[in-house]
Amino acid sequence: MFGSQEPFEYLECGYCGCLQIAEIPPDLAKHYPNAGYYAYKPPRQKTYPGWVLRLRHRRTRHYLGERSWLGGVLGAVSKQPGHFEWFRRSRLSLDSRIADIGCGTGKLLLTLQRDGFRALLGADPFIAADIDYGNGVRVLKRSIEELEGTFDFLMLHHSFEHMPEPKRALDALRRRVSSGGTLLIRIPVCDSYARRKYGIHWMAWDAPRHLYLHTVKSMHLAAANSGFEVFDIRYDSSVQQFASSELYLRGVPYVEQSRFQPGRSPEAFSEAEWRDFERRAEALNRKRDGDTACFYLRPIPSRKGG
Repeated sequence: MFGSQEPFEYLECGYCGCLQIAEIPPDLAKHYPNAGYYAYKPPRQKTYPGWVLRLRHRRTRHYLGERSWLGGVLGAVSKQPGHFEWFRRSRLSLDSRIADIGCGTGKLLLTLQRDGFRALLGADPFIAADIDYGNGVRVLKRSIEELEGTFDFLMLHHSFEHMPEPKRALDALRRRVSSGGTLLIRIPVCDSYARRKYGIHWMAWDAPRHLYLHTVKSMHLAAANSGFEVFDIRYDSSVQQFASSELYLRGVPYVEQSRFQPGRSPEAFSEAEWRDFERRAEALNRKRDGDTACFYLRPIPSRKGG
């Protein structure tokens, strides 16, 4: 990401294919510099008139299944935000308790607040301090184990692979998911075309921040070991698996890659190359061979002894 060229050794499980770093750096925080790591940049806060927010909330209810003619019209004339695809597999309402773990400064939570969701919480142990946006959205400088209460929808967007003890994390998440709730884990998957093609230059390796890189098999095993079942998997890989990996082959660190987007500079990818990356990513997702995936987990009901 930053071009330091510091080497790190990883081990690959011969049974499930999971990759894990051989030795976790003693000071992980230094690899998440607040000044340079994308997740910790202050989010842009947008302000809308009340009537716009009311229309947006009506559209959200429509997306969540509370149908109305106005919501239908609003949904038809606007592009559905991607997060409603995540929510579609859960019975959520505007009052559902939603938590985003490893959320950085809470950009997604602010979007959900504008969409009308009212019970939102974020947690990230690497932010500088707790954040209260004054609109009901809070982000706490806490680990999963330090959270309190239960949630109807817990989501980890590319944060699970950063956790040094995934079993302990899943056990804690199991205690935080309400009965009938859903846990969404979005992660890179190393049993993918991009990892096979690019090897150590695969952009999602992201050493040393990605401590564990799972396969579908290892996620099923890990989930079952903590009282979850994986009830759905959807692939959502993007052009990055090609564009960034190709640039890593050239020795270009991630923080310098924005200039390679089409039209940014003379050395940038062409529009045709970018469209080809997009087509290939879509094809891999359909084949379930993309390099990132959404795992939907639900708690397995506890069996009470006689």
